[in-house]
Amino acid sequence: MALSVPAFAIPPYDNLPEGMDQETYDRLNDGTAEWDEIGDLIRYYNPLYTSYMTEIDASMEDLESSIGTDFMEYKEQLSSVDKALESLYEGQKELEALPPGTPGKDEYLSYLKGQIDTAITGRAELIAGLDTLASTDAQLDGRLYVSGTSTGVRSREAMEFQLYPILEQLQSAVEGLFISYEQLSISRDMLSEQVSLYEKLLATQQGLYAQGLCTQAEVNAASADLSSARGDLQQLEASIGQLAGAIGLQLGYKQSVPVIGKVPEPDISYLESADPSRDLQKAAGENSTVKDAGRSDGTTAGTESRDRRENEAMGKLSAKLSELYADMKEKKLLYDAAQTTLQKAERTRASADRMYGLGMLSISEYQAQMLAYTSYRASAELAGLNLVQSINNYKWALNGVVSLD
Repeated sequence: MALSVPAFAIPPYDNLPEGMDQETYDRLNDGTAEWDEIGDLIRYYNPLYTSYMTEIDASMEDLESSIGTDFMEYKEQLSSVDKALESLYEGQKELEALPPGTPGKDEYLSYLKGQIDTAITGRAELIAGLDTLASTDAQLDGRLYVSGTSTGVRSREAMEFQLYPILEQLQSAVEGLFISYEQLSISRDMLSEQVSLYEKLLATQQGLYAQGLCTQAEVNAASADLSSARGDLQQLEASIGQLAGAIGLQLGYKQSVPVIGKVPEPDISYLESADPSRDLQKAAGENSTVKDAGRSDGTTAGTESRDRRENEAMGKLSAKLSELYADMKEKKLLYDAAQTTLQKAERTRASADRMYGLGMLSISEYQAQMLAYTSYRASAELAGLNLVQSINNYKWALNGVVSLD
């Protein structure tokens, strides 16, 4: 897998993206995509999100020059947003190319479909917003007042705020892809160790056969195990490369593949502080389904209908938070059990090292112990990633990124 500096990494000089300092620019363009950089990479380089921001910047220039008929013509320029959808479809194609059974593939294909639907809806909302702006007596200094508030905000900031749900959805999806990438990497590392052990075992069997101490069938079996492990490793390497490319596409890497950074350890303290009943109001304030259900046309019938819809949406959200909370608890139990098992396996491995050094274990017995330890270690690491994903799902639900269907 070729690794190189991202295609967008050029000397910035005085052309830093708006809102970015030189230190951030250098960090984002070092060829490694870190977990804590995902949000910034999406904001500044994701094809979909930056397309929207480009249109927003263009709209600000229009406001400064013409707020009447000239600004209405700006709607025609929104056709360029369709190019962003093409980029999103390209990302969907990348994921579809992954082999069947790839961890997270179906989940994130479904999630990308949701992003496409959201992008289409967001485009329509931007057009409607621009229609409203065209009829608004905007001030020539570029400041607009949001209805219901007493303080003015820059129209660019107001528009960017409307895009924030898309930014969050993209970040949530890419974080999930990071987790899938590390899951595949753990499996690859385990397979690599298995291949190494099988190579040693085959060499041992061949040596024993030459001395007449084992049969050809035993040599053939060792050779078959090695060939199978090598084939599995090759397929996994291909899947990892494809997934890295899909991640890179979402982070603005057009002609290169980034080095994918590590996923952080599970935040156990967050799990301990989570409370679905207490967190419900925060989640409701961010959830678009609940907010849409809370709208009314002002009539008595409309208010009654709104109350029914809102109560139904709140009930679904409450049930979803409880479900996600229970999943965190379950993943924590599995994580603890895997850590306990790994500790026992480490002691067994240390004992096997001593016994093998003293000649009390044969090479095949020793390698079997090493394979078992490798499996336990991988299981513990995967349990940690599953817990990270579960905690992440709950965190994003509080920010409104969750489906209530």
